[in-house]
Amino acid sequence: MAVHYYDEDNIDIRSPMNCHAVVNHVVELTEEEKQEARQDAIQRLQNEAYTKMKQPKKKATQTVTDNSLTLFDL
Repeated sequence: MAVHYYDEDNIDIRSPMNCHAVVNHVVELTEEEKQEARQDAIQRLQNEAYTKMKQPKKKATQTVTDNSLTLFDL
């Protein structure tokens, strides 16, 4: 875009832009929407907890005891 700006001779940079921006917009929720959002959050939390419980637990790795032979002991 910068190369295009310098290549063109008839670009008007002072033309007003037609844009509508909303800054600091606050959304007010009704009580029904708040309850629905709360129920959705609870359901998501329950689903996450359920999937975490369903995952198989990793077994602890066995440590080598002092009495066992290793490749270097042979």
